[in-house]
Amino acid sequence: MRPRLARAWIVLLALLGAAGCASFGPTSVDRDRFDYMQAIAASWKQQTLLNIVKVRYADTPVFLEVAQVIGSYQLQAGVSLGGGVNFGGPPTPNALSLGAAGTYTDRPTIVYTPLTGAHFIRVLMTPIPPPALFPLIESGWPADLLLQVAAQAVNGLSNKKGGARGRAADPEFGQLLAALQRIQASGAVSLRTEVSKETKQEATILTLGRKEVSAETLADQALVRKLLGLRPDLREFKVVYGALAPADDVIAILTRSAFQIMVELGGGIQVPVEHAADQRTYPTSPEPAAGPETLPPLVRIQSGRSAPGEAFAAVKYRDHWYWIDDRDFRSKRIFTFLMVLMTLAEKEEKAPPPVVTIPAN
Repeated sequence: MRPRLARAWIVLLALLGAAGCASFGPTSVDRDRFDYMQAIAASWKQQTLLNIVKVRYADTPVFLEVAQVIGSYQLQAGVSLGGGVNFGGPPTPNALSLGAAGTYTDRPTIVYTPLTGAHFIRVLMTPIPPPALFPLIESGWPADLLLQVAAQAVNGLSNKKGGARGRAADPEFGQLLAALQRIQASGAVSLRTEVSKETKQEATILTLGRKEVSAETLADQALVRKLLGLRPDLREFKVVYGALAPADDVIAILTRSAFQIMVELGGGIQVPVEHAADQRTYPTSPEPAAGPETLPPLVRIQSGRSAPGEAFAAVKYRDHWYWIDDRDFRSKRIFTFLMVLMTLAEKEEKAPPPVVTIPAN
């Protein structure tokens, strides 16, 4: 009897020690952080793509932001020991019972915030301010790609306009983007920010040229000055928001809002022919012939009745799938750029998320 009781106590103490000393909190960080990160990133892409498709079909875009993710874990363990001793001896034997129980609970709390009201207007409908846009050039984003996506006009030169009543870009706009791309590649363009002493407002200054440049770069700089109507003897120009420049030392950029960019990207959807025939949406315009002044399509969004195999982002809308091919680097890059621009539109602090109370036990 005594050896059996001794073994039971050893098992009991081992279980209690394991229950008291085990900790799964630190080990959950590696697993949960990256799992939630990947899930949020994938859902963000799907939500953006779905809203681009909905805008193409004149449907209402809806955005839900993940405001909070709270992981709550609970581990409970219990051990029971019981027995009986017969002091009278046989035929009634001694009895010993040992039991253990445990529960593990993973209860995540995810808080969603709809994008509505003033926040909706600020993020989607407000044009991207040029001071927030141009630092991306300094960080390495191609100037021609950035302006093709985010600018509707530069000093009166109009970009392509999408939608049901779209129009082609001015030929000079394509020349301007090509020249800026070559100047940027040569390193002969720079940007800086100045703060006015009177108004305390920030202003972006674009500088064309440096001491040693090639003849080709000098020709491109002269072309940019000519196309934009800038003074040929100046190197520094102030960048402002607007369609037309008030002076010959100012570059006025009429930037787009996130919603306008979504309309432009929606023009690249290869919608089913029957949808255009049924007037569910407008037909897809044919791609223009390639040329030095022709702007390539921003994105290519394919459609089909079956789910795609290799997709960067894919959503189902009504009876069709819409996706961006994972092998289409330009489309992926511009799609990601739109998501970056939507964060740049956050000029004010977000409203605080709702307070969530999590039970301590």
